[in-house]
Amino acid sequence: MLLSLDTFYYTFLRAEHTDGYTGFLVGASMIFISYFWLNGTKDLIYTLYFYLFCKKSYKTPSLNARWNSKAFRTKRPKVLLVYCTCNDFSGDSLLKSMNQTYKNIEVVILDDSNQKEYKTMVNAFGDQHNIKVIRRRSRVGFKAGNLNHYLKKAKFDYFVILDSDEIIPRTYINRSLDYFAGNKAIGIVQANHIATRNRNPFMKMFARGVDSHWPTYQMVKSSNGFLSLLGHGAMVSNECYQATGGFPHVVAEDLCFSIEARNKGYFVAFAPDIICEEEYPISYLAFKKRHSKWTQGNMEFIKTYTANILNAQMKWFEKFDIILFTYNLPLHAFFSLFVAINVILLPAVHYHLIYPLWMLIPTIIFLISPMLNDMIYYFKEMRFKHLCWYLLHTLLLFGSMFFISLQSSLKSLVGGSTFIVTPKTNQLVNWRFAFKANMRELIFAFIILAISTIMDGNPLPVIMIALPSIFSVYLARLANERKPLESRVTIGSLSSGAFSWLRSASLSAKTFLPFL
Repeated sequence: MLLSLDTFYYTFLRAEHTDGYTGFLVGASMIFISYFWLNGTKDLIYTLYFYLFCKKSYKTPSLNARWNSKAFRTKRPKVLLVYCTCNDFSGDSLLKSMNQTYKNIEVVILDDSNQKEYKTMVNAFGDQHNIKVIRRRSRVGFKAGNLNHYLKKAKFDYFVILDSDEIIPRTYINRSLDYFAGNKAIGIVQANHIATRNRNPFMKMFARGVDSHWPTYQMVKSSNGFLSLLGHGAMVSNECYQATGGFPHVVAEDLCFSIEARNKGYFVAFAPDIICEEEYPISYLAFKKRHSKWTQGNMEFIKTYTANILNAQMKWFEKFDIILFTYNLPLHAFFSLFVAINVILLPAVHYHLIYPLWMLIPTIIFLISPMLNDMIYYFKEMRFKHLCWYLLHTLLLFGSMFFISLQSSLKSLVGGSTFIVTPKTNQLVNWRFAFKANMRELIFAFIILAISTIMDGNPLPVIMIALPSIFSVYLARLANERKPLESRVTIGSLSSGAFSWLRSASLSAKTFLPFL
């Protein structure tokens, strides 16, 4: 959403009466605010559209629709379960994913590990269960290169991408084939996800965001935007894979592959009734690494794929959807330019930008709009004080990512992007280690507080950036408590919101019971 023309022209022309330099800075500041409002509007529209329209109208194929396909009746397609690992192997997760009601499958472990203990674990699991283990000489192309190294020589009809912590339900393949049979243009079926095996306060606090985010945003994107393969829990047809030429060798291989597939006439279908399990990052430090990977991947995407989007064979709203979501993480880092303009550059020329009071209302609305989905989803499930406590922590968690977003964006912009594997193990975090691990965030916070106080006479302009960064020490210590693993999803472990998706999927008792 853009600022009103009256406000923009008043502020800009007032600055122009000072000098051209000041006018330029004010204009840039207005652009940043407009982008912030646009991003907040996106979250409002997607969330409200889901609960008012999409949730009730979203259509899924009928059960056993695969039997309507002559090709399926004639020959059971061969499906590969492709398990990707790099120093994060979980035999328990893979073993549960292998337990499929569909039988014409082959399991392959693509091991990019360089640590001896993980190679030993993979070899032992492969020998015990008679599973092929594939390794390569170099890790070129990151995860994309690992997949292509095997898939380009393999024989299959479909393959399923499994990350190290992924657990797919027993009926995953059968139900995914229903989606493929329902529409010949579908090249990828992306399953729904919930976060399980939450074994410390950090995971328990933030994992609920996974349960609420997946159905809301992916269903809206699938029906009215651009849905991408999301890296795991997805099934891809051989025809789609061959048409694209494989996964592009970039950090965000899933998004780029989806664009290439779309250019070849294939779509990604979202399956809300196929609910897989994933693990939330085990600690704040692991979350920071994953956020850094996502930011670098998106920045690399902006540099290398922007022209591809503009020339892609897709509708305008699909392109707009990609821009809104993909450009989000890196451009948050460039919000630092807005801070520099208002805290350093304008005060240096003795100019104070005065915004009309009415702008405070939409600004607050758009500030909390990314949390609107969680507010609605958990309103009836959580006590009000517990919901507020969760939302406060969410604000601190994502607010504290400002520095890592800035650092990762600049690293990708100048030196290239790196695929970072999210750590799956944790360690006891004492206060000393917490301070040391977040020292850059703390230094950054106190520097911008000092600059704001010196230049503007007030630390308040940067308090929403500095305060979450200071609380990074507290967030790091949330991962200390250990609890027994929840090895399987049960009815009691699902929120009522997640369970409602199972019930609304119209699964028969015969299909539903094995699924659990």
